[in-house]
Amino acid sequence: MKQQILIATLAAAALTCGARTLLVGHRGSNIGVENTEEAFTNGGLRGYDFLECDVRVSSDGKFVICHDTDNKRLGGSHEVAETTLAELKADTLRQKRHGEDYTGIICTLEEYLDICRQYNAKPIIELKWSTGINSNDFSNIPALIDTITKCGFIDNCVVMTSMRPCLQYIRTNWPAVELQFLGGKNWRNAFNWCDSLRIDADIAHDYLTAEAVDSLHRVGLKVNCWTVDNLDRAKELQDMGVDIITTNAILQGQLPEK
Repeated sequence: MKQQILIATLAAAALTCGARTLLVGHRGSNIGVENTEEAFTNGGLRGYDFLECDVRVSSDGKFVICHDTDNKRLGGSHEVAETTLAELKADTLRQKRHGEDYTGIICTLEEYLDICRQYNAKPIIELKWSTGINSNDFSNIPALIDTITKCGFIDNCVVMTSMRPCLQYIRTNWPAVELQFLGGKNWRNAFNWCDSLRIDADIAHDYLTAEAVDSLHRVGLKVNCWTVDNLDRAKELQDMGVDIITTNAILQGQLPEK
């Protein structure tokens, strides 16, 4: 409780500052099992501008929040695509982070979006290769967009993935949705494609330079980067002009004003 009060106080103080680099809570935050209600809630308490999640599809067609194809790294026993939502909810997830043991249960997309609403955080929804959401099959994307719409976020969310065909499908059918291309070492290969479709970039921070940021800004694209937990590196990226930084741990008040 004391930790949550401190986080809320720091977040409130940060809101009194001027212009600043926007921050994304990576899988929510590092307080709680990643991608669970506790992690998202603590990301909300930190005042993160965005909360990022990873979406997959269960065997009964439900959208669930899980980074890996299975939940075994977090103490579960199931492949997400082969398991119903009820069975996934029955698993207790466990994760040790910064010396503390956390437990939690898997979140649905709707539960995650409800937390975003509660804390006025913009959702960043990363699409993982799943049934009906992959480079060869888009059949579950309409239902995903419908869920986001029903939850009231279609005009206030970011959909992100490394799967270019999925992004192109969304841009074609829902042109107003804000999109980010998730890139790593070879992100430059997608530069012209992103420019042509007006898709912003989310790039592994190790591959970002000031010149790279400038090149994206010159064509009017925003730059997000992942995943930055070192404050000195975050300050370097801010100096480069990066618009958004994805982090597990950095707090709003720790970065200087632009």
